Amino acid sequence: MSTKVEILMHPVRIKICQALMRNRENGLTPLEMVKILKDVPQATLYRHLQIMFDSGIVCVIKEKKVKSVSEKYYAINEEEAKIDGSEWRELSSKEKLDYISYYQLSLMTQYQSYLKRLGEQNSQEDGATFSVVELQIDDEHFTQFQNELNELMTKYYHNQSKGNEKEAPVRTIAITIIPET
Repeated sequence: MSTKVEILMHPVRIKICQALMRNRENGLTPLEMVKILKDVPQATLYRHLQIMFDSGIVCVIKEKKVKSVSEKYYAINEEEAKIDGSEWRELSSKEKLDYISYYQLSLMTQYQSYLKRLGEQNSQEDGATFSVVELQIDDEHFTQFQNELNELMTKYYHNQSKGNEKEAPVRTIAITIIPET
């Protein structure tokens, strides 16, 4: 079968992961996912969801009986959905470029959807930003920087919307780190 990297970095599965991360508390049924991922046909979603389930990347968190059918609610298994350094290092340069391309394409698609929504709302409030920063720091400080950045992202990921009565909008934060240039 495929490696975890191959499973996670498929464009459709990236979308499934994002939808499940946004609904990690209650999970989603496949039919709810189809409504969210409008550009993914139902049969395609089921096929990719099964691959993710078989690999342990998603799990069933509850089942509800609806009429005579049992509806399964899926959630992302966050530990299994992480790619560790050893898995990444085993890939060829071509595979890494392909996967980074899928990742960037996914971001570009999200940004296009965002701009389309702004246009539909006749809004000039584009809150998107991007920047490039080159840091000249030694390996120890670079590792410390990466760890602190990861801790900050994890903190806000796990504390999102706690205590808010109103549902907060989803904000995508995407970071690519290139260790040396």
